Amino acid sequence: MQKRPLMPLSRRSLYEKRPLVINSVFEKPHANEYDWELDWPAILYAPVGTMGHQPIGLLVIGCRSDHWYTEEDVAYAHALGYSLASLVTALRGPLSRLNESEGEVAQLLSYGLSAPEIARVIRTDDRHARTLVNSVTKKLGSVAADDLMFPIVQMKRRAYRL
Repeated sequence: MQKRPLMPLSRRSLYEKRPLVINSVFEKPHANEYDWELDWPAILYAPVGTMGHQPIGLLVIGCRSDHWYTEEDVAYAHALGYSLASLVTALRGPLSRLNESEGEVAQLLSYGLSAPEIARVIRTDDRHARTLVNSVTKKLGSVAADDLMFPIVQMKRRAYRL
């Protein structure tokens, strides 16, 4: 659930409410402006949303080497976009309360990282990382940072404690 500027091709997929596959056959031009889409020779865009409604997000699947997506790949990504709609809707509310750095910390917490580990990842001191962790847990209404972990990470942590 990262926010990135929408490029024309991704906007087209959202506007048309259908998957779009892009395969680049030219080298990236040396320009001053960064265009992340040109770094990926093969990109599949799939709108995330419910049938008949405006998409609420965009699933972007990329391959750093030459690759041609099959019709089955496109159909799978399209179905995945529909199945992710309820999850994205549920997450948009609480996560919209977080600023960019808090969103990054929430993502790192979901991977099971501790405040000192987060401090190393975001290159800050432990005190600032703890402040961000506390801010995230407060804004999301969680009792503890452990509540933000993916269930699999929580099970692994519990197994190590036993």
